[in-house]
Amino acid sequence: MGHQLAKNILATVTYYDVLDYPLTSFEIWKHLVAHEGDGQEATWTLGEVVQSLEGELLQGKIAMRSGLYFSPGREALLSLRIQREKCSARKLVRMRRLARLISCLPYVRMIGATGSLAMKHGTRRSDWDMLIVFRAGKIWFGRTIVTLFLHAIGKRRHGKKITDRACLNYFITEDNLEIMTKDLYSAHEYRFLVPLFGIPTFRRFELSNAWIRKWKPEFAPTILSHRLTLPESRIQMKIQRALESISDFFALETWLARIQKAKIARNPNTALEGSLIEASDQALIFLPRPRGPKVFSLFKERMRF
Repeated sequence: MGHQLAKNILATVTYYDVLDYPLTSFEIWKHLVAHEGDGQEATWTLGEVVQSLEGELLQGKIAMRSGLYFSPGREALLSLRIQREKCSARKLVRMRRLARLISCLPYVRMIGATGSLAMKHGTRRSDWDMLIVFRAGKIWFGRTIVTLFLHAIGKRRHGKKITDRACLNYFITEDNLEIMTKDLYSAHEYRFLVPLFGIPTFRRFELSNAWIRKWKPEFAPTILSHRLTLPESRIQMKIQRALESISDFFALETWLARIQKAKIARNPNTALEGSLIEASDQALIFLPRPRGPKVFSLFKERMRF
């Protein structure tokens, strides 16, 4: 057991070292990586993790300073994390304000912050990665309205306009909450997800993605609400219901699906090798150059126990 825990701790520190992210002992425990994704059922206490960090098996393999653990020789990550946390905190507050507006749009059931901002590791030039969940059967109309709205207010990422703009590359419906790619990077990405709106849907999202435990055995559904989560307000609900009534009257879903599917098929990024593109009535995913495979390759190179 001690050998396995030490191996998992080293895997955790190494994986997040690839992401330039030193960890506290609590974070190592919370985000503990099951080496090789073996789906083990064993869990450990925070005390056991701290004890293993101080044990002989990890001597010389992990360094620690100011309460943060990292790979030897990577002390520069300490100041980097502090800088990026400050930057991310400001951006997340602005992202929350934008989510408040998006939550009023028809069929939006959940908004989650993902990517570097969710782990408070964004840079000054970072965009705002979002996962948006729509009502079942309304993904094409929902995506269209959200895209047009954000473009109109100058908050949609496109072309060279990146900084502080919403990156709309992951849409799913409330009847399809399970993430398609079940690798270590996805487990990391959605373990860090910050629910900005739609707590009931977020609860079901976590339950639908229990596979995360294969890579992160300490994963468990969130009990306390995140401080950035927006409560549903009467005004928001009234606006959304009114807009949905109007949208239902026009019944544009099938027409918009046909137009957007044709446009996606013509996009050269759709055919890129290694791209992750999904265009269906339950998921619209646009990741022409997914980061996960590269991160995992670097992790395997650095992982030595």
